[in-house]
Amino acid sequence: MRLSQYLTTHFYHTDELCQALNIDADKLEHWQQQSVFPKPSYCIKNQLSCSSYSGLYECEEYDDYYPRGCVNWGQGLIKQKIDSSSQAFNYFAQQYTASLTKLAQQGFEFNEELFSCEIEEHVQQVWQQFLCSKYGVLTQNGLIDEIVAVDIGRLVVDDITELRSKAGLDQDERAKLHPAIKLLNRALSHGADHEKQHTLRTRYIDTLILKYDLSIK
Repeated sequence: MRLSQYLTTHFYHTDELCQALNIDADKLEHWQQQSVFPKPSYCIKNQLSCSSYSGLYECEEYDDYYPRGCVNWGQGLIKQKIDSSSQAFNYFAQQYTASLTKLAQQGFEFNEELFSCEIEEHVQQVWQQFLCSKYGVLTQNGLIDEIVAVDIGRLVVDDITELRSKAGLDQDERAKLHPAIKLLNRALSHGADHEKQHTLRTRYIDTLILKYDLSIK
């Protein structure tokens, strides 16, 4: 799939995002300056050469692309009347914690030791990565539920497989690993063609399925 097709299929460019949120580009830029809204996931520079009856015309065009889940985040900012980074972080942390609780209720076992730091510190790190739009590239839609799914899925996989280094798994380990792989499969982006080899999907799903003879069905 061409990069332009991939971006138009899975992302919103700036105009589409602003239209979906009923805001203008100045408002979006203000949100980003206030550190309440993510930066674009992809910034595209096109060098165009146009030939027509009038002659040859050359120019450069720039487009920014955002994960579609940014609409949900922007709607939340508007609904909650959030206008500062501290308010935005608290809102993010509430949703992150709620998603953690939901996964725990679904039977995923994890504890703070798996995060290698206090949960509050971890959420602060994820918040900064969210603003940089890291998860707009890593996940399918940039949704907070997906971000938490990736965090927990990776932690569980790494814990069971000893950082994906175990030569084999017993039946109990396979039974625990399967739900984590399925969780990651629902959340992780497939990535643009030029990124596929280095994606988390390749490392945490495709490679492990082959290594441990797994299935995600």
